[in-house]
Amino acid sequence: NGWQLSGATSAYTGAPFTVLSANINADLGESQRPNRLGAGAQPDDPSKGRRGVDYPWFKLTDFEAAPRCESVARCNPSPSGFTPFSFGNAGRNILDGMGTNFTSLALMKNLPLGERKVQFRCEAFNAFNRTHFRLPVRNFNAVNGGRITAAATSGRGGPRIVQLTLKYEF
Repeated sequence: NGWQLSGATSAYTGAPFTVLSANINADLGESQRPNRLGAGAQPDDPSKGRRGVDYPWFKLTDFEAAPRCESVARCNPSPSGFTPFSFGNAGRNILDGMGTNFTSLALMKNLPLGERKVQFRCEAFNAFNRTHFRLPVRNFNAVNGGRITAAATSGRGGPRIVQLTLKYEF
């Protein structure tokens, strides 16, 4: 009787990000890029809570800051054998953030008026009002390292938006 329902769902993997060292001093041999000791990926553990919120999104212990060189006489390597004044071996975009999915729905009612038509539409973007989080703090040695501290507030992934439309075709 003139009713239509349509929808679309888009699913995305998490955006890649680069792990960095916080508060470096390049004059002392430190590098913004840390050394990678392990894979860095942190598995989900429901007993700890929500990954990125209750515990870090990635394993902080899988990274080591480039060592400092206090003086020319004391340029010692790190416990893992990395030397000062060299770039860390952690690559660019080695970890992925949280994936997202968006569902948009539209409900339409077509009303014929002779040769003309009126259509009422109710559209909902992010219909299920899912929260979509931003990337975690990338600094492994920061106080909130690996924690997700922000959510999307607008655009794709923002809060639910409902739009009502009346369309007249002639």
